Amino acid sequence: MPPRCPQCHGLARPAVVWFGESLATEDLNAAMRACTCDVFLTVGTSAVVYPAAGLVHEARRRGAFTVEINPDATAASPSVDLAIHAAAEDVLPRLDERLHPER
Repeated sequence: MPPRCPQCHGLARPAVVWFGESLATEDLNAAMRACTCDVFLTVGTSAVVYPAAGLVHEARRRGAFTVEINPDATAASPSVDLAIHAAAEDVLPRLDERLHPER
């Protein structure tokens, strides 16, 4: 059941963009800024809904090493530097362990 607002008890809207809605300009601008990076991970997406699907391509254009983590191949798979075909809940904890072995 969706959560309710503690003030008015109406249904609380999740922090998602519904099909057919536009991204907020400030969110899209922040996402574009994030494309300037060393490594760009795209995780658990179909890679078909734009503008979000274009972010991995923009990051690669800007020189990032791009990684797709998804159980199945997507439209982005041939374009990324590394495609890991596995579930995010399996891959991400292992990646975190490698990056932070002291934890």
